[in-house]
Amino acid sequence: MEQKRALTFSLFSLRLLSGIVGGAAGTLALFVVYFVMLNLVPSSDEGTALSLFVIIIMTFVGTLTANTVTGVMVTFMDNEKYNRRKTTVMHIFLFNLVLFFLTIPLYLMGASLDIILGIAAVHFLLSAFISALIMEVLAGYKYSLLGIYSSALGIFVSIGIALAVMAGDTQPIVIIFAAMPGVWFILQMVGGLTELIYDNFVRLYGIEALSVQTDLGGDKEIEKEDEDEDSERNDE
Repeated sequence: MEQKRALTFSLFSLRLLSGIVGGAAGTLALFVVYFVMLNLVPSSDEGTALSLFVIIIMTFVGTLTANTVTGVMVTFMDNEKYNRRKTTVMHIFLFNLVLFFLTIPLYLMGASLDIILGIAAVHFLLSAFISALIMEVLAGYKYSLLGIYSSALGIFVSIGIALAVMAGDTQPIVIIFAAMPGVWFILQMVGGLTELIYDNFVRLYGIEALSVQTDLGGDKEIEKEDEDEDSERNDE
């Protein structure tokens, strides 16, 4: 039976570092696009459509960079678990590309409702969440449920912290700088803590509740009954 590798403190710290560096790289890419395209957008009313285009490109480049760099770093730092690096990075890239085209109509609708920044935030949160899921699913079929649970918990914690920050008097520029590294740091932190708790639960009780091979609902009993019925039909 496949043995789950233990999450050590050093691996946990390296994954946190990967989240911070990957998110910071995405933020840097976002601002590079902003400053490059700043002089291309006219200040008149004709620049409205171009401004929307710039926001869309900024969000896409920033999220793609943050998610891809984090994926690359995590697969390098924790190669024993995330050992399908090329496949993982390729799927992260493809998903972010598909998501980019799917969100364009949302940006166009959001422009008329003046909620562009909200659409951009949803774009990044969704892209980070699915990118994390891709890494976890490709890390191994047996423990993919653990990755799904930890990633979902991490994104909900990120949303809660984001709402708390937005409810305060925090400057928008601070939120923009902290969003990508902050979300990826939380995803890696919550994911790591969830894995550590699960490892200790398995060690104490010997029950791998989040292994896909563990039968929690009597599925194996049903399958056994079906096999017995098939055997009886064949005998007849």
